[in-house]
Amino acid sequence: MSDPRKTPLSAMHEKLGGKMVDFENWYMPVKFDGTSVSDEHLWTREHCGIFDICHMTEFMLEGPDCIPYLKHMMSNNINIVDNQAQYQHMCYPEGGVVDDLYIYRESAEKFRIIANAQTYETEGKDFNWLTEHIENFKVSLEDLSLKRARFAVQGKETIKLLNPLTDVDLYPMKRFRWTYANLKTSEGDIPIFCSRTGYTGVDNNKTGEEAIASYEISCDAKFAELLYQTFLDMGAKPIGLGARDSLRLECCFALYGNDINRNITSIEANLGWVVKQKEGAHFIGEEVLLKQKSEGTARISVGLNLVGKGILRDGYKIFAGSNEIGFITSGAYGPSVGKTIALALIKKEYSKVGTELEVEIRSKRKKVVVVTTPFWKQE
Repeated sequence: MSDPRKTPLSAMHEKLGGKMVDFENWYMPVKFDGTSVSDEHLWTREHCGIFDICHMTEFMLEGPDCIPYLKHMMSNNINIVDNQAQYQHMCYPEGGVVDDLYIYRESAEKFRIIANAQTYETEGKDFNWLTEHIENFKVSLEDLSLKRARFAVQGKETIKLLNPLTDVDLYPMKRFRWTYANLKTSEGDIPIFCSRTGYTGVDNNKTGEEAIASYEISCDAKFAELLYQTFLDMGAKPIGLGARDSLRLECCFALYGNDINRNITSIEANLGWVVKQKEGAHFIGEEVLLKQKSEGTARISVGLNLVGKGILRDGYKIFAGSNEIGFITSGAYGPSVGKTIALALIKKEYSKVGTELEVEIRSKRKKVVVVTTPFWKQE
């Protein structure tokens, strides 16, 4: 296999002391020198962290049939207005998930799509899936992934630090909205795409001076290092993949490949709210998913706390007595909650909150308890 791909920020990560690893064929920092994953996690919750998400994919969809096409491709309703964002799943005919992503409406004939990273094994998967199903829809799709750089600017102090640098006032902008803006840098203003979305849950869904908000930003790739340095100068700290995972897990945000994939449907992952029947349109996987939504599934995703010390990892088996009933899909220590937490896919009859089960860790059984989710929520 070839060497891992590098984002436009790889050199800066090295200079900042990033502990670099091969993450899904990408050369990425898991954490930075002088900190721990827990330190970076807690810093983001209380202050402002900057994440490199240049490895994610970005597309522009245009044409008079954008809305009918998206209704066919996406599981959720396409009931958003201009400058609004929406979480979506693309699904296979048998119900499994191709990918989870966000769509951003610019107009009825123009949408931006930001989806997960591609790996060597999934080269062009999302782009290919989208283009293969254009068929007779009057739309065109452009891959912007390598032309643009992407950042997640997340944390309690983010809006306070970011707003003075933009020529658009971010305080009135609601959650799941986006705007074009110019960002002040040491070398002049840079045009950006800025959305109030994120993968850390640090957002209180308020506007005005009471707002706690986090953002994802996209810009021309040539400005990547300049914007990264601008965010660092404004007071953000660089955050690695380790904290990104624990932050999203505390909020029970699904990780594609683990919590949802070709073999785990949206309904099984407890994300039924992203599956909606559409008037006058049918989406790929609809028959299976709507049946699961109305009749239920044999297995379901639940939250678990580990009783005692240890770490829960994906793939660990879950038992009820001598019966194997499921497995961990995502697990980590949650610094904000002070507990080892996990999402697990188990037989539905064992999913009641308070149910005590066992997890097998290195051939030993340890107690886990089914708990309410999310594990952490912004006040």
